[in-house]
Amino acid sequence: MPRLAAIPGVAPLLSARRRLAALGALAAAALASGCAFTTEQLYSQALERYAAAGLMRTEYDPADAPFTNADLARDFERIAFHMEFEDGERLVQKSTPVSLVKWDGPVRWQLTGDGATPRDFDDYRGYTGRLSRLTGLDFIETDVDPDILIMIATPALRAAFVEKIDADGSGARMPLMREWARNDLYPCVGQVGRTREGGKWRNKATIVIKSETRGVLRQSCIHEELAQTMGLLNDDGDARPSIFNDDQEFALLTRHDELLLRILYDPRLRAGMTAEVGMPIVREIVDEIGPGPRLDGLSPLAAARAGASG
Repeated sequence: MPRLAAIPGVAPLLSARRRLAALGALAAAALASGCAFTTEQLYSQALERYAAAGLMRTEYDPADAPFTNADLARDFERIAFHMEFEDGERLVQKSTPVSLVKWDGPVRWQLTGDGATPRDFDDYRGYTGRLSRLTGLDFIETDVDPDILIMIATPALRAAFVEKIDADGSGARMPLMREWARNDLYPCVGQVGRTREGGKWRNKATIVIKSETRGVLRQSCIHEELAQTMGLLNDDGDARPSIFNDDQEFALLTRHDELLLRILYDPRLRAGMTAEVGMPIVREIVDEIGPGPRLDGLSPLAAARAGASG
């Protein structure tokens, strides 16, 4: 099986994505009726419920979800300068401040696992190309020593995975991975870790997806987990239209989310920056690329004149 041990000396930054809240009610109903749903059946029924409620939408720039520069700056601060869980061996969900996480390419990625299909390889190749255009990073597919290891696993491989990390002691540093393997509420999760080497940050990440995911749920796992490992670590209930929101309204990367990635990978922002240092720069970038109105109060013409005179 793939080597998924925790990275020595690397603090994990955990991100739980696609926690399917609808599964709780479905599982309870199945138990009460004496039925035994498979994981695939649970996911299929959860998606039907979400679709009926108008969730898991796939629009890129929906007209009913406008956002402003102020929204974009607020969302970036909450999503890039915070993570979903407290750092440590216990799985405690709490928005926690964190310094900026960025990758310095090239980013070597590997897709593996007994549930990976040819379609998955095509989807990841297309999506990494899209992320490359947004971030300026080179993404290189590899079979050796990846920076980002992606595993799509059947139940048998998940069981072997838990057995392995429990045996080698790394499970204590990967609580979310253990929860993913055993709990159907988590169809996919990701973990990114970093360490300081020679004055530079070094990142490593692991993404795991259940093979029972299908259709838009599988696509949402591909989009969200990889985008989060790029440094957009948190979810926020006010971010809209966005996949970085646990309300499940949007399933795929939106224009709003692309702007967050463009902001993050602007060279003026550096890995390790705190929100106090980075947010004034973020507001400048947002005024340059955001939908408006400007945060500095200048009109577009006045801003252009100010830029020309500077």
